[in-house]
Amino acid sequence: MVKPSKNQGEGSSSNKDKDPAWQYGTKLNPPAGKTGYVYAKCKYCNKVITSGVGRLKEHLAGTHKNVAPCKSVPENVKKDVLAMLKNYQDQKHVNQKFFDEMVDSGSYFGTGVTGPQPRGPIDRFVTRPGSSSRDVANEQEVVEDDILPNKMSKTTMRERRNLVCQDVGRFFFENAIAFNVARSPSYFNMLRSVSNYGAGFKPPSMHELRTWILKAEYDTTNTYVEEVKKTWPHTGVTIMSYGWSDTRNRGLLNILVNNQYGNVFLRSVDASDRVKYATYLFELLDGVVEEIGESLVVQIVTDNASAYKAAGRLLMEKRKHLYWTPCAAHCIDLMLEKIGELPQNKNVLIKAKKVTNFIYNRVWVLQLMRKFIGKDLVRPGPTRFATAFLTLDCMATAKEPLQRMFVSKQWTSSRYAKLVEGKEVKMIVMDDRTFWPRVAYSIKTSRPLVEVLRIVDGDEPAMGFIYGAMDSAKEKIAENFGNQYSTYSEIWKIIDEKWEHQLHRDLHAAAYYLNPRFKWEDDFSTHVEVKKGLYACMERLISDSSDFNQADAQMDEYRYKRGLFGMRAAQNSYKTRPPVEWWDQFGDHIPELRAFAVKILGLTCSSSACERNWSTFNQVHTKRRNRLSAIKLNSLVFIMFNKKLKFRKSRLQKKEDNLIFDNVSSDDEWIAEPNADDGESVDARDELALVVDEMDNEFRGVDLTVGTKEDNEARENEGDDNENDITNLDTHEEDDRLSFED
Repeated sequence: MVKPSKNQGEGSSSNKDKDPAWQYGTKLNPPAGKTGYVYAKCKYCNKVITSGVGRLKEHLAGTHKNVAPCKSVPENVKKDVLAMLKNYQDQKHVNQKFFDEMVDSGSYFGTGVTGPQPRGPIDRFVTRPGSSSRDVANEQEVVEDDILPNKMSKTTMRERRNLVCQDVGRFFFENAIAFNVARSPSYFNMLRSVSNYGAGFKPPSMHELRTWILKAEYDTTNTYVEEVKKTWPHTGVTIMSYGWSDTRNRGLLNILVNNQYGNVFLRSVDASDRVKYATYLFELLDGVVEEIGESLVVQIVTDNASAYKAAGRLLMEKRKHLYWTPCAAHCIDLMLEKIGELPQNKNVLIKAKKVTNFIYNRVWVLQLMRKFIGKDLVRPGPTRFATAFLTLDCMATAKEPLQRMFVSKQWTSSRYAKLVEGKEVKMIVMDDRTFWPRVAYSIKTSRPLVEVLRIVDGDEPAMGFIYGAMDSAKEKIAENFGNQYSTYSEIWKIIDEKWEHQLHRDLHAAAYYLNPRFKWEDDFSTHVEVKKGLYACMERLISDSSDFNQADAQMDEYRYKRGLFGMRAAQNSYKTRPPVEWWDQFGDHIPELRAFAVKILGLTCSSSACERNWSTFNQVHTKRRNRLSAIKLNSLVFIMFNKKLKFRKSRLQKKEDNLIFDNVSSDDEWIAEPNADDGESVDARDELALVVDEMDNEFRGVDLTVGTKEDNEARENEGDDNENDITNLDTHEEDDRLSFED
């Protein structure tokens, strides 16, 4: 291995002062306030140049890089300076080659230096215990002279970064890691920590990852979980459960616990043979209630499957002080599904889907669309039909630029305009007589319900809003049709049927009454079901007779805004402050009613958090060759699930829209074109292997530039690839012996 030589004039600031190029210029004192710059004056044209001797050489050599060339420089001087620059570039490549050889041989990671390497700037000024200052100085000299390249220009730093990025990319590609993992906060934290450590970092081994690191992260996650658990006695909790099937058709159940301070994942259960049996679900959920404590559980939220309904009834018969409620997001999605099945809506959804399928499955057309409308058409939502109607809404706002696209020269001269599908899609988009009026009709019927879904689908407490939001949605639909009952009656009928027979519960009415945003307004509903729901909840949830009587007696304080409720702070904030926080702040004079109100208003309405993290269980548990012990598997799911829940909570605190998701699955019906050959599910890794084999066969010996000019330009400009790739946790080499011990 050849050690790179020091290049005269490059490296430290003292060497720069001795650079031979200074004979052609004069170093100047910087003006006031510019102490960070080195000023030079050209000897031949008297031009003052910033950024020191490097830019002076570019000026004299006439490279046109960052500075105007000197018009008065003698030819021999110009050749001399050009030789200096070439020598520097050659030395830079030698340094990089040496650096690569050091990495490949392992010397870069500390084998060539006795003792630990300096990790950062502070370590160069701190003597380690047992080391003399001479030892430290000697080590610094070895590091600086034998390992690290000379001080590099911006170009060199960019090249070094490219090398690092390629290594990161190889890790992603060779291990089938999804590209959108690069958006993960832990990805940035990992790379930041490695960078801060500095040279000599030894990556964790497989053994370390599966033992002490897994244990440490489990403990960290559990600390967060325990902090949330401390709030349960004050707020009460909701147990959430949702059934689903993975890629291997196993019936799985996720179980979480929720309050306004966050969701906590308890476990995932494989219930393949029993998921449709009410008695099994009852016993499972009853065991969770017993584990948490019945006094803490206010409600259990599940989907609307018949087995869950029956299990909920059994639970309420046994446990007299809690409720079972159906998932509000699921019920509202059923309303949207029914509305979408109306003939006038069904037809327009089919046509709109045809438009998005065509656009999103052709790279050049997709890029053209983004150029014209400046955004995507498909708006991924939390449910299937939310995505459908959100996409219609987006298409309506993009109508004019979308139509301009299909009459543009770019489109008419493209090969896609000559396709049968292209002509059909253009006909749909240009149809102002039937298609766009039906889009407008669909939006009028669905947007108010999508707004309700926005409320109930979040992890923030929504119990105090759902009753009022549903009333408001119906009124908005009526207004959208000019309050002519005959035009919206079938929509109201769909909503009322699902609300009255599936969704509405006493908890909704009680929370509506206890939310001052509704109770203290003139249009507050005086329907008898509101007060009946309030007192039914009080009877079921306040077990102590004395507390019940006190809460009932205190109701007038709230109704007539007495005590703290009548003070300016309470009056100024009840419309803007979350109801549960408002009661906590101003309900001190009526503690029994406040405790009841906080428990009711802090409840969630849906089990969406269970649904959103299906992939967490899948990533760990669907390996055909998985040899991880059960303890490690459950620990991984516990960490992954709760980390995701914590991150989602932090996003909500930043007021990010919970209804619009970051991306949409590549097999979503609004993107993927219909495929008649949707056969059995394939293991993710096997599926990826098939794709890679196909790519190998396709690209082997083929010129990668083959294709139309339009397609090649689109590939070059493509900036938003589909990032919903296969994500797997590579665990098949693990054994089944120990859980955490080294």
